[in-house]
Amino acid sequence: MSMTEDMVLSQVRRLTKRDLRLWVRQGWVRPALREDGPVFDDLDIARLRLLRDLRKDMGVPVDVLPVVLNLMDKLHQARRDVQLLLRILEDQPGGIREAVGQSLRSRGPGGQRNSDD
Repeated sequence: MSMTEDMVLSQVRRLTKRDLRLWVRQGWVRPALREDGPVFDDLDIARLRLLRDLRKDMGVPVDVLPVVLNLMDKLHQARRDVQLLLRILEDQPGGIREAVGQSLRSRGPGGQRNSDD
């Protein structure tokens, strides 16, 4: 669903127009740009809520937000990569799936080989 700035402000409580525009200028939220202004989608709304919570509820300083957002983006990308890898693994023959499973079981939590390997 596409939303205008005013629709976003009515949808996301405790979000000010000043903060919304600042976060867009900073590139922390990237709405689509149309002739009549920015248009926000559901992902933008989720990110705005996250930013609002980080700033207003958790008191994360503005200068720290880029670091937090970068780490969260990397975490989400890693999650997508793992999901893709699992889908690819499901398409492999049983022997390959079993070999991968055995290899995973032989490693510790940090991915290191156990000393008895």
